Amino acid sequence: MITIPIIDHEHCTLCGRCVEICPKQVLVEHDGRITPTVDECMLCSHCYTVCHYNAIRFDPDALVDLAFRSFPCTEKMYAPGRFNPAELVNLVRSRRSVRKYRDAPVDDAVLSDLVEFAVSAPSGSNCQNWEFLVVNGRDRVWALALEIGRFFEKLNRLARNPFIRWLSVPFMGGALVRYRRDHMESVEMGLREAAAGNDLLFHAAHALVIVHGTGEGSTPLEDAQYASYNMTLLAHALGLGTCYIGYAVESINRAASIKRFLGLPSANTVYAVLAVGYPDTDAVRPALRKKYRVRFF
Repeated sequence: MITIPIIDHEHCTLCGRCVEICPKQVLVEHDGRITPTVDECMLCSHCYTVCHYNAIRFDPDALVDLAFRSFPCTEKMYAPGRFNPAELVNLVRSRRSVRKYRDAPVDDAVLSDLVEFAVSAPSGSNCQNWEFLVVNGRDRVWALALEIGRFFEKLNRLARNPFIRWLSVPFMGGALVRYRRDHMESVEMGLREAAAGNDLLFHAAHALVIVHGTGEGSTPLEDAQYASYNMTLLAHALGLGTCYIGYAVESINRAASIKRFLGLPSANTVYAVLAVGYPDTDAVRPALRKKYRVRFF
């Protein structure tokens, strides 16, 4: 696999745009030709995006273009300031976390397109060190909910024991005490509902997308969150709803048995779990937001 830009010298006009934009100074002009100076680059493809003459390409084993299966998408580049900001604001404000879904399956092609769009998100140093696991089908989602429920049943037994809570403080920094105080009551309610066949954890969604990775790179958590947010926006545009499931993230990362159940590498960290389905809600206006603080320096 070639991990540097491949220059078509017949089409290259030596305009120098690629040299100027390269963040790692991989490309230089030498003896009347644009030439890579190293054997590997960060694969940001900025040189490719600014070439007006289609003179730069990459090994398809290193970089590929995006392709969507569930809707037509003609490539169009919006330069800064060329997209209607009001349309963007309205899209973002229209997206909500959905906690009530219709009993309707989600096509694999739609879920594949969510992941395809996810990887267009920014990442620290262009690491793009993310992996995705799609869980599709109500039965599979429910089976995972039951696995997670078993984890929390064990955790709750520990949290109820005052001696275990006292013993955990020097080793866990009071995490078990805080869990009992802040979360255990909600978890107990979820477990009771699960025993009755009701899925409060994933809100009876028909699909999940799990974002995970090896932890390599400068900002793996932030990268995964950007990718996840991309999925929430496209999902809304496709008529789907999404919801971040924090309890699932915590339990999968803490329980090796759940990772084995999902076939996830034991060393990988889960950064986000998104419930995905067709919403059974009918919002007519954007939600209000809490007041915030901002300071200009």
